[in-house]
Amino acid sequence: MRTSLWFLVVSTTFLALVSCSKTSTPDQPGEASIVAWAVGSMDTNGIGTILHSADAGETWVRQGDSTMFGGIDISNVWAIDSNNAWIVCSGNRIFRTIDGGVNWIPVLTPYIPGNPNLCGLSILNNTTIWVSGENGTVYSSTDAGNNWTVYDSTIFRHGMMQGIHAISENIIYVAGELATLSGLWGFLARTLNGGTTWDSITLPGGYNQHAWIGVTSVDSSCIVVYGQTGHYSVSRNGGNTWTNGEAVSPSDINCLVMLSADAYWTANDYDKIYKTFDGGESWVEQPSTGPSGFFLVGIDNYYSQTALIVGQSATFENAGKIIKTTDGGNHWYLRHASPSRLWKVSYAKN
Repeated sequence: MRTSLWFLVVSTTFLALVSCSKTSTPDQPGEASIVAWAVGSMDTNGIGTILHSADAGETWVRQGDSTMFGGIDISNVWAIDSNNAWIVCSGNRIFRTIDGGVNWIPVLTPYIPGNPNLCGLSILNNTTIWVSGENGTVYSSTDAGNNWTVYDSTIFRHGMMQGIHAISENIIYVAGELATLSGLWGFLARTLNGGTTWDSITLPGGYNQHAWIGVTSVDSSCIVVYGQTGHYSVSRNGGNTWTNGEAVSPSDINCLVMLSADAYWTANDYDKIYKTFDGGESWVEQPSTGPSGFFLVGIDNYYSQTALIVGQSATFENAGKIIKTTDGGNHWYLRHASPSRLWKVSYAKN
């Protein structure tokens, strides 16, 4: 699902927002106290959507108020633990909570002309924050948002930088799309020194002809970039060389979470869910559920068997849904129907 013109533009082929993966954890017994957040666009009353679950996604309650989130679309969320979470929004807005969402605190963001819409979010060690968005926007903080470093937008060619992923304090990847005379092309860049210098990455076989939505990794060696029309590319040597995969399906990969170097889950357009156990050599389609005709745009796992997916109507209808699996995706169950378009979901892993 393409978001070059942000939430208000819907085209026949979409790219979603994204950077969405966190390191998975060992298998579980119970889920009674597992916390998750989901976020989305304004509802019919013009209020940005924050949903909170205290029971691993079984039930959801609304957070936030009309004064603070009126007129704001919320595009991404990163849950650090059950008390601490961050969200990025339209208009260069960022908020955080330190009390489980009882209160949301505005974060002072750096001045950027035009107040770009933000979409990518990646957090390290609770205090190092990386953010990306439209018009080549990339900035970071090493002190929990008290101070920010803004990176030259010409490095990112003023494109829509939909995905950002920090592997370490020094290694960060940015993925997105660029408008060219021949259409939208993918863009992938990396820094190895915490943002001091950046290098763009040219994938083999002209694979950057596919606009990218996100990039993620399971460690510093195994990295996956994914995006338009089911395309993806994998590096197993720290980004030095890449192997292009055959398209998973004609539908865009809007979000991808890595369970290991070989096991990935994807959330795609048109209610498509796929999983691989062999690094993308083969993919198994899994059954979706809930109202049909949805783009599945966000996925996060807690254990290898438990995951949440959020989606939004493929039409102009203001509707979203949250579905859940506890058996590795053999069965998905509807857990919430939303009167707003949902974008991302995040389990609190600590």
